[in-house]
Amino acid sequence: MRKLVLFGEGNFGPALLESALVVSQREADENTFALDGSNLMEFRRNFDSVCNTVYNHDSLLLLCDISTSSVAREAWLVLEKRGLMKKTLFVMGASVPTALAALVFKDLVDTDQELIKTLRAQSEQGLMFFEG
Repeated sequence: MRKLVLFGEGNFGPALLESALVVSQREADENTFALDGSNLMEFRRNFDSVCNTVYNHDSLLLLCDISTSSVAREAWLVLEKRGLMKKTLFVMGASVPTALAALVFKDLVDTDQELIKTLRAQSEQGLMFFEG
């Protein structure tokens, strides 16, 4: 089972999840977490608590704003400390289409490689360009 965690600077994680849920008219399940990144120490505690829910056959799917954010660095430190790097798929630059795809496919796709292809395809379909 994959645990989905959305986070980033400020309220990016909760706002991203809320947007994805409104668009999809879905409910978040008990394995989906949106963490606020406004307070780094609080984020670290909350992320560490989520990591406590990862058992033998579980893995983590992390969606964050940018790789250079302070909360992304904190997440890396917690994952390294707990030895969870090999059980983690870390997606940086997440958008609403990425979050929608993660909500739908996190438990339907078996391998991380398949999930990467699915998330990439769904994220690209959500892009629109307008030229003047």
